[in-house]
Amino acid sequence: MAKIVGLSGSPRPEGNTDILVKEALKAAAALGLETEFVTLAGKDIQPCRACYGCREEGAQGKCAIDDDLPAIFERLKGADGIIIGSPVYFLSVTAQLKALFDRGLVLRYGKGRVKSRPGVRGGPEFLLTGKVGGAIAVAGSNGQQLTSLDILKWMIFQNMLVVGNGVDVGTNVSARGKGEVLKDKTALFHARSTGVRVAETVKALQRQ
Repeated sequence: MAKIVGLSGSPRPEGNTDILVKEALKAAAALGLETEFVTLAGKDIQPCRACYGCREEGAQGKCAIDDDLPAIFERLKGADGIIIGSPVYFLSVTAQLKALFDRGLVLRYGKGRVKSRPGVRGGPEFLLTGKVGGAIAVAGSNGQQLTSLDILKWMIFQNMLVVGNGVDVGTNVSARGKGEVLKDKTALFHARSTGVRVAETVKALQRQ
């Protein structure tokens, strides 16, 4: 069975980002896909040290830093579709999610550094190649589209296939108070639409 992983980059558990990511997963599950929710809240996530251990032969897509992030990367590698959500911090993603993005370099060097790469540089080594991605961003004021685009750019850089929700580049929502998004039927609908688009695209690719 195909699987969708929903990742919340919020450091606050059970907030608006978590709610929207879970709503997207519910929609994917309704189409018959397995789903898993992963949060960065409360996790030990250190920044990239530029040690380049991930480029060494035999690294096999595993980061040298011993914290909670390698296990999260394993979740992403095992998914067919990935939905990433983040609250907006200074017109971009949270520090926790940015650290994941930076250290996601390891996912581009699944076989370590190779002397000769056929085709696109590093293409055959991208461990997230062909996975379907969608984005969710929540802000109290503005910056949602910029944040969704940062998420989608990372996915494209990982050789993933990205989708919108039929309305925008991602699910872009305004909400201030914790749980406030539950009162916003349009926001919940857009989150579900993201889940549906990711799920439908995964299923379409598997039929090929």
